[in-house]
Amino acid sequence: MAYGNHILDNLTDADREALAPHIRTVRVEAGQVLIEQDGPIPEVHFPDDAQLANLVRFEEGWAIETAVVGREGVSGLAPFMARVNCGWEVAVRTAGTVHVLPCQVLYDRYHESGPLLGQLLRLSYVYQMQAVQHAACNAVHKALPRVARWLLTASDLSPDAPIHFTQEELAGMLGAQRTTVNEAANQLKDRKAITYSRGVVRILDRGLLERLACECYGMERARIEEAQAMPGGPGGT
Repeated sequence: MAYGNHILDNLTDADREALAPHIRTVRVEAGQVLIEQDGPIPEVHFPDDAQLANLVRFEEGWAIETAVVGREGVSGLAPFMARVNCGWEVAVRTAGTVHVLPCQVLYDRYHESGPLLGQLLRLSYVYQMQAVQHAACNAVHKALPRVARWLLTASDLSPDAPIHFTQEELAGMLGAQRTTVNEAANQLKDRKAITYSRGVVRILDRGLLERLACECYGMERARIEEAQAMPGGPGGT
């Protein structure tokens, strides 16, 4: 069975045999909360065509999106491996299908399986690298190349689906003003790199978008591909 998730589709035969009986597949809807901020993690979620957002909520009511998890990975990985409560909320950004596995089952298995542990550790590295790269990018680069980079990354997570976001969400993700994000999106639309209407983006010219994006996109992709190519890496063999 193909799950449509890189981690699950690259399990060894032994790991698949151990985990498959415990996996259930469900549809999730946009806005649905899967893990509460500062709450326990009873289950982890492996997206197929859904996208999950990591959100940090503040007392003032702000909710800032810090990362998006797609078919390359799994929700709440770092706190799961550390066996601590999750320091952020995990909510559904794009509706679709996820594969759900009880944490205890995965925890018990990766203590017995070197290949599975290697996959999860390398994926954890990828997520940490992305967080560091994004923080540096937001501090240095202008809005238009950052918006282009974000759209390319979102497209990589679900290549066949349109990209859904509000200007408020993207502004929070990029640490920019909504008016700045709107101006950058309109410039990309005017250059016919994208279409954008009512919170839905479709990429028309990926090559142009890659040329307009900052260097962080290429650097990030190269590091992800390097990690995936390693034996036992996410998407590796």
